[in-house]
This record gives sequence, structure tokens and C-alpha cells, in this order.
Amino acid sequence: MSDTTVTMGGEKRVAFKEKLAEIFIYGKSMVPALLVLLFMLVVLFGAATPYFFTYTNFKAIISNIPIIAIMSVGMAFVILIGGLDISVGSVLGFTAVNVALFHHMGFPAWAIVLVCLGIGAIFGSFNGVIITKVGVNPVITTLGTMALARGMASWFALDIESLKLGRIFDQNFLLIARRYFPQEAQLIPITLIYVIVLYVVMSLVLKYTRYGRSVYAVGSNEYAARLAGIDTSRIKFSAYVMSGIMASLAGMILVAQLSLGRDDAGLGSELEVITAVVLGGVSLGGGKGNLLGVIISVLILGVIRNGMVHLQETIGLSYYWREVVKGAILILAISIDAARLMAVKKRQVVRQ
Repeated sequence: MSDTTVTMGGEKRVAFKEKLAEIFIYGKSMVPALLVLLFMLVVLFGAATPYFFTYTNFKAIISNIPIIAIMSVGMAFVILIGGLDISVGSVLGFTAVNVALFHHMGFPAWAIVLVCLGIGAIFGSFNGVIITKVGVNPVITTLGTMALARGMASWFALDIESLKLGRIFDQNFLLIARRYFPQEAQLIPITLIYVIVLYVVMSLVLKYTRYGRSVYAVGSNEYAARLAGIDTSRIKFSAYVMSGIMASLAGMILVAQLSLGRDDAGLGSELEVITAVVLGGVSLGGGKGNLLGVIISVLILGVIRNGMVHLQETIGLSYYWREVVKGAILILAISIDAARLMAVKKRQVVRQ
């Protein structure tokens, strides 16, 4: 073997390593990598379980992802500005209980929707004020809000007699999440349309509006953004308000799907939402990422959740392995993000 051949082989290996670094470390091409991962998971679960490749199962996956997908939009904005909101699951649960409460009080469906969106905005505003005006750390603030919202939800559910079952019977409200297009064939669930419209609109906002550019600027360098004339407090406040509204919207859709408003709704979902956003390429350091990677990550988590259920039925895999896999994916996503940030910093030092 000649020296030229060895050199060419070494160059190919170096080029391959650089390509992997661009995909997994520098984050330049996360979407193709996520699509490959999604394809591999579909093939794996399809080969391992006999009922995965069925129309009914794919319909179930699509029907189950809107909750996490909608909350992930608000979380993406919060993380893009360099924050974190771990109260979204509890805000969802409090919204679910209030849907049942207002239903039993005789509120019409449109009024329930408006009031519950207002509830999400109030929780988001509370987080935003404490973080931007008082200066409390986002994790501590939203941890307190998480306990507050969950405690209030449990209090309502236990002390109000009509909420002990939490059943919803208003068909006008239930159709928020149970309508299909076309209705007779039940082909496309309306919740999927919600998700597509929401992601398209918010992606355009991030890419083409002054507000979207301000979100990236605040997350990249808050001090520089302030010098550039951006009202950083207003941008951060609005991101938390959006996160609260998205959590409440997800809560209403979940109640409409199940016709049940329980205080334990959304329990632990904040970790899945953070996983989806970070795995989708939105940096925990702020200022980097987009919603296309996030929605693919939501699909990945949906496929994993569904596939694990089938494995439980097929080979008796314990339910608790689903939680183990969720935790492992979250650690992996954060590790990739941390490695990406360190690599970028090293590149900047070398260039200087």
C-alpha cells in the first residue's frame, strides 16, 4: 500500500469526523441527523413489533403528539432567550382542572377557551415579572410556579365536589380536539392542523420579524442586545407569557381528547418538552435553534413512546423502561448541547 493511499484514507477519516462534528457538535445540520434517527426508530420498532406498521397505530402517534408539540413552541422561545420554564406541566394540569370547573359552572365552550388561555397568560406573566423585575433565577422561579400550580390544581380537584370525577360533556368543547378532515373518513385530526399552523406561523415569526430577531439577540448576548436598543426585559417577559399560553392551550386540547379534567394531567411532561426542544437543536445557552428541529424531535419522542408500549405488549417490557429511556434521551440531548457550546467556544478562541 502506497503512502498516497494511506494519506487519502486518513484524509477521508478526518473529513468524516469533521462532518460528524458539524452535525452533532456545531449544530449546522441537525435536521438531517434527526430525520435519520426518526427513520431508524421507525424501522426498529416496525421490525420488533407486529402492529407498529398499521394505519391505526400511525394515527395514534399523530393524535398523541400535539400536547408536547404545542408546549414545545413556548418552551423553545423561552430557551432561545436563555431561560427555562419547568412549570409548563403544572400549568397544563391547573388548566385541565379549570376546564372541568368552568364546564360544571355552565360556561360555554368559547368562554372556557378564553378564560383558560388567560390563566396561562397569568402564570406566564407571573414568571416573567419575577424573573425580569425581581431578578430571580428562571429555574427557581418556575420551580416555585410548578409547585404553586400543581398544588392549586390538587386543592380544586379535592375540595370542589363537582371536580372529583372531572368529566366533560359539552360536545362543542370536545370537538376542539375530536374533529377530523374529512369527518366521515376521520383521516386528518384537527389537532394535527393546529400543530402545523402553529409551527409555520411561529417559524416565520422567528425568521422574518423584528421580534424574532430580538429573541435570538437576547439569547445570544443580552448585554449587546440591550446596547442595540432592544427592550430585553419585554422580550423575556413575552417569552414566558407565550410559554404559559401554550401550556394552557395544550391542557385544553388534552381535556377535549379525554373528556376528563384531572389534577395530575401533564405530570412530568415538562421534562419531555425540554428534551424535545434541546434534542431539536435549540441551545440551552440561548440564541440558537429553530422549530423545524423541534417538531422532528417531538415525532421522535412520540415514536419512542408508542414503540415502547408495543414492546410492553409484545415482550413484556416494563412500563418503567419508558421513563428510563426519557431520562437517557434528556441527558444525551443536554450532553450534545454542552459539547456543541464547548466546541464553539474553542473555535472562537482559536480564531482570536
